Amino acid sequence: MNMLPITRLLTPRSIGQRFALTIGTGACSILIALALANYFSSRELLLQQTSSEAQEAVHDQIHTMEDLIERVAVIPMAIGSSQIANEKTGGVTVPWLASLLENCRIPSVYGLYMILDNQDWRQGDKFLWVNRKSWPHAARLNYDFHEPSHDWYGGAKNKRTYVTQPYFAEGGSEIEMISITRGVYQRDGAFVGVAGADLALNEIQKLVSKMRIREFSGDTLNGGGITAFLFKHLHSIPKELHESAYLITETGTLIAAPQTGEKARPGLEIGKQVVLPVMMEILSKDSGSIRFNDNGDKVLYWAKGKRTGWKLILEVPYSLIVAPARNLAIESALIGGIGLVLLLCVVFAVARKVSGPIRELQSVTSDFEKGSYGKNAVVLERIGKRLDEVGRFAKSFSAMVGEIRLREERLSLWNSNLEATVNLRTADLARAVEVVKKTNAAMAAELAEAAAYARAVLPEKLQGRVSSDWVFEASSQLGGDSFGYHWLDDDHLAIYLLDVCGHGVGAALLSVSVVNLLRTTSLTDTDFLNPSSVLSSLNETFPMEQHNDMYFTAWYGIYTHSSRRLRFACGGHPPAVLVKRNGESSRLSAEGIIVGAFPGACYETAEIDVPKGSRVYLFSDGVYEIDRPGAPMMSYDDFVELLSSPGCNSRIDAVVAEVKRQQGSDFFPDDFSLVEFLFDYEGAIPS
Repeated sequence: MNMLPITRLLTPRSIGQRFALTIGTGACSILIALALANYFSSRELLLQQTSSEAQEAVHDQIHTMEDLIERVAVIPMAIGSSQIANEKTGGVTVPWLASLLENCRIPSVYGLYMILDNQDWRQGDKFLWVNRKSWPHAARLNYDFHEPSHDWYGGAKNKRTYVTQPYFAEGGSEIEMISITRGVYQRDGAFVGVAGADLALNEIQKLVSKMRIREFSGDTLNGGGITAFLFKHLHSIPKELHESAYLITETGTLIAAPQTGEKARPGLEIGKQVVLPVMMEILSKDSGSIRFNDNGDKVLYWAKGKRTGWKLILEVPYSLIVAPARNLAIESALIGGIGLVLLLCVVFAVARKVSGPIRELQSVTSDFEKGSYGKNAVVLERIGKRLDEVGRFAKSFSAMVGEIRLREERLSLWNSNLEATVNLRTADLARAVEVVKKTNAAMAAELAEAAAYARAVLPEKLQGRVSSDWVFEASSQLGGDSFGYHWLDDDHLAIYLLDVCGHGVGAALLSVSVVNLLRTTSLTDTDFLNPSSVLSSLNETFPMEQHNDMYFTAWYGIYTHSSRRLRFACGGHPPAVLVKRNGESSRLSAEGIIVGAFPGACYETAEIDVPKGSRVYLFSDGVYEIDRPGAPMMSYDDFVELLSSPGCNSRIDAVVAEVKRQQGSDFFPDDFSLVEFLFDYEGAIPS
């Protein structure tokens, strides 16, 4: 029930609705395209601007951190220098350290100390260490600082100035901190001890927590005007949409994180390795930015300090960055929507004025459909007085009505004579069909006679020193394949097969003509005992430009019985195959191009021994270029393998049966010509 009004709205029933739907659809498409274009262009600009600001901010802030470390590092240097300068009078004292700590203007400095290497950690009253908790008195150390695990001591012993990893000073200050220490050496290089300053991480965290590139307030999110009103009344700013900064060491240990009063995000714990999916990329680069999705879509910007190797990471929610672009797109869409509504109202008003006369014309056509032609003549005359397209349409419609009346009268007259005309045309058609049938029968008879003649020139099968067998099946009544063989004398047997391009009467006539010349040895100036001479003469005798652009491929061979040698030439034809009694096969190929295409072409003569019991196969490409269901088309190599297989040693019929089995049909798409010669077979001829 609820879908009916929407369906009727999307199916215009009047010109006004059609105009409104068409214009509304086009305007909506333009508005959507403009809103998307504004959004994407603004978004890219905001991303570039934010990236530039963020990179500048993190570089400035990490440099501030580096400056803090540099300023604090001066204090251990001063303590060490004072210890060496006053060594004869006892060196640094607790009151002096307390005074130095009291006057230190760096709030993050929590404690100062000068730890002598020869001190026993159990004698607490001898420790030169003052922190803000024990001030102005000396603090007590409750662990052995000589152990390698305490890098604030061991690291400074190996380096002049050393910055530790974040740690909880259990047994000491009992706070999260880092230490900046410096090894103190006498002028002769003897190690005296370690001077140091402890930095409370909570002070550093305050600096990190203030890290911002801009203030994303409600005004920034909501914009102004209509958009501001809608956001103000329909949306609230999510608490998680704020920037966050993190300070890590060069190994990924967290030094400082935001102090929001809420539960920290999983994978962020002071003094522990930061666990983030993109942490490997952040550690591998000194600075950069990356967008990732971890409890929300965010963009990370980071920079590395040159002295400490620390990295400051600024995390900005992606939605904060693109909020102005989104608001601009929404506002442009709202303004455009209001304009669209006004436009549709104007279209409806104009369309109603246009559609009124059209509805009257519709009523007139309904009467015409019922056979009433004069009832609404007054309406047509009134509308025809208009000077616009509707008026001209009414005039044309009146003229059309008059023409329809005349045509109906003529149609009535024609119908009276239609039956006689149809009978006359039917008789003419029957006579024409009979003529076509007779003509087709005559043509079929002539084609059958030509096909019989083409098969009649094929040779009879040989018996004796060389026996032969063959199979010839044309793809149609007439094909372009033909072959032959005959003894030139008592010692030489000529064997040949050719394939004319195409099918039909022309191809059959050319193939029969060539075979008759070879069979009767009628080529002039030709040595029929030389295969290359024979093909060269055929090439000059049958140029394709004089034979309807037809050419042919040919294989011609001369078998000498006394020497058991077969000499042959090949004119672009598939090589014949020699198969010995043991199944070993040889391909009888010689260089040569198709016959009749290129004047003056040369052909190579090759020769091979023919052992007793060997078989030679001549064939055209139609015997192996067949489609096999569920397998690729048979290739020349596949057919040679078939000829050499033990199952085909009997007779040629076995080869033909296997080809038909593999193609799954007894009908061949091309001429199928296969000739088998058996040479001096010892024993009974295979059946």
